Amino acid sequence: MPELGKKRKGLVCFECGIQATQAHHVVPRILGGTKTVNLCAPCHSKVHSPHLLRTSELTKIGIQKRREKGLRTQPTPSFGTKHVNGVVKIVKKEQKIIRQMIAMKEQGFSLRRIADHFAKKGLKNRNGKPMTHGNVYYIFRRL
Repeated sequence: MPELGKKRKGLVCFECGIQATQAHHVVPRILGGTKTVNLCAPCHSKVHSPHLLRTSELTKIGIQKRREKGLRTQPTPSFGTKHVNGVVKIVKKEQKIIRQMIAMKEQGFSLRRIADHFAKKGLKNRNGKPMTHGNVYYIFRRL
């Protein structure tokens, strides 16, 4: 592990703020990296710990932290469904609209024309704004 050079002594760890003893290459040198950050030995060992670099472990930790903060941990449900107590439920009214959109597309209507039709009827997207062709595109994409 690269030790800090004499010019860099006295610097603090990038992660925890205590005395830094090592320089960590952000991009590995073998891949052409030249920039380093100062780290203490414990933080440097955490960076290189195999169990911390697994995406699945990091995802689980991130989800748990979001739950603790009371933030959403599930993806936004697609149009025609909603989450109720962690279970995906069908929204019959929205399913009917999707069937109408499919029928219009089969008749040769463009996405913009379909969106305009439903926007004129007052249909709102998940953000409470009038339906757009982009919303219709994503509805068809998720089918």
